[in-house]
Amino acid sequence: MENGVLKALIEKFRLQDMNAFAVIYEEFKKSIQNYAKKLQDDDSSQELTLFLIELLYDIDLSCFTKENDGLKRYILVSLKNKYYALLQQKIKFKKQLDNLKPCENDYIDITSNITLREALECLSERQRLIIVYKYIYCLSDCEIARILDISRQAVNRLKNRSFSVLKNFYAE
Repeated sequence: MENGVLKALIEKFRLQDMNAFAVIYEEFKKSIQNYAKKLQDDDSSQELTLFLIELLYDIDLSCFTKENDGLKRYILVSLKNKYYALLQQKIKFKKQLDNLKPCENDYIDITSNITLREALECLSERQRLIIVYKYIYCLSDCEIARILDISRQAVNRLKNRSFSVLKNFYAE
C-alpha cells in the first residue's frame, strides 16, 4: 500500500470510518498474527490490534509529507517494538512466577491433579497466571496487579472470566 493511500485511510479512520480501519487492518493483519503466534498467548492478538488503533490516532501524519516517507514502515516497526515489549513482559511474568513459593496451608499440586491441569489449559495465559497467583501462591488482587502491571479491576475481570471458563469446563 502506498503511503498516500495509507495516510488518507488513517485520516478517514480518525473520522470514525470503520471501513477505512478494515482496509488498514488487512494491511497489517499478517504481522499482527505472526507476532501473536510467536507470543503463544490468546490476548496478544487483541493487544497488538489495540496498539495499532492507538497508534493510528497518535501518529503525527504531518511528519509523512512525501509519498516515500515510510509511513507503512513506521507502523510495522512500531508493531514489532510492541511485540518485543510484550515478549519482555511475558519473560518477566515467568521469572516472577519461578520466584514465588506456594502457600503452606492450602497448596494444591497442579501437576498431580490431571483434571485441574486440563481445566487451567482452557484459560488464556493471563487468566491462568491470575488463578495460579491467587489460589496457589495466595497473592492479593493488588499484589497480582502490581506483578502483572495492570489495574486491580483488570485482575478482578480476568479472574471472573476465568471462573466462567472453568465453570463451562466442569459443566461439560
